[in-house]
Amino acid sequence: MISVVIPCHNAEAWLAATLASALSQTVPVEIIVVDDGSTDGSASIAEHTAGVRLIRQTAQGVSAARNAGTAAASGDFIQYLDADDLFEPQTLAERLACMQQTGADVVLTPWMRWERQPNGQFESAGIIRPDLGERPELDILIGAWWPPGAVLYRREIVAKVGPWRLDLPIIQDARFLLDSALAGARFARTQAVGLRYRVHGPDSLSRRDPRAFVEDCYRSASELHDRWQMRGEMDDERRRALVRVFGQIARSLFPIDRSRFEDVLDRIHSLDARYRPEQPPMLRALSGVIGYRSAEHVALWWRHMKAATAPAPEASRPAPAPTPRDREPVA
Repeated sequence: MISVVIPCHNAEAWLAATLASALSQTVPVEIIVVDDGSTDGSASIAEHTAGVRLIRQTAQGVSAARNAGTAAASGDFIQYLDADDLFEPQTLAERLACMQQTGADVVLTPWMRWERQPNGQFESAGIIRPDLGERPELDILIGAWWPPGAVLYRREIVAKVGPWRLDLPIIQDARFLLDSALAGARFARTQAVGLRYRVHGPDSLSRRDPRAFVEDCYRSASELHDRWQMRGEMDDERRRALVRVFGQIARSLFPIDRSRFEDVLDRIHSLDARYRPEQPPMLRALSGVIGYRSAEHVALWWRHMKAATAPAPEASRPAPAPTPRDREPVA
């Protein structure tokens, strides 16, 4: 049996459809909704849906809700699902068959980026099929990502990883998958799209609080850096992956926290004394001449100059009349 753990906070608008997509699967499922202090009708929807078990808790965050659901689950396999996402039909049967055929601990499925349109409807914005090579922990570390609803876990690997991280509120899902790889999980992938992942707009959690997102990334990468160094497990591939991640973090921190930027730069130089960023090409070239730190100063000055000299927005005025070509239907 697959235990489907659904953390929920104020998802009244989406929860019924999410539950229907889970209940319609063709393998035995145990559906557990953990209501994390909702103030809308979410808990009532779960409570009155046949075949759904409801757990209520005060608002503690999505990781705490997943931990509560995992503790209550009785299935041999654990499937996490956000309260606004939708399973595709038969996807759990496909994932389970893949897991049984391959002996994998974790099965990943392609997923659809399902974006909200101006009219309020959701439409596909593309199918995402991240790559995963022979060293999954490195691919996940540098950015390969699947939403929780696109990942089926064997219960034994969930127990081996331990609880979801409460101290990484923004990247907790990526870190749980990464920790599975670090714990020695065997990965397999299905071919069919298995999840519609709702994107409600450009205001994602990481964009609403970019500083918190960067801090989460830095904390996670620093832990791995320290672990691999202390255990004598650092190799060239891990070194390159860490340099790449720390480089992205440094670029984000330079304009907002110079002290933290210096901490990250120290880590980069301990891994690569001649570090130059991969992108953008001009910054890489300039770093080779005056050093990376000085190149970031120049890049920041340039961005400020561009912003200061950019033309002011034009006053509002009627749009020009469309030309005949503008009125032609799109093929």
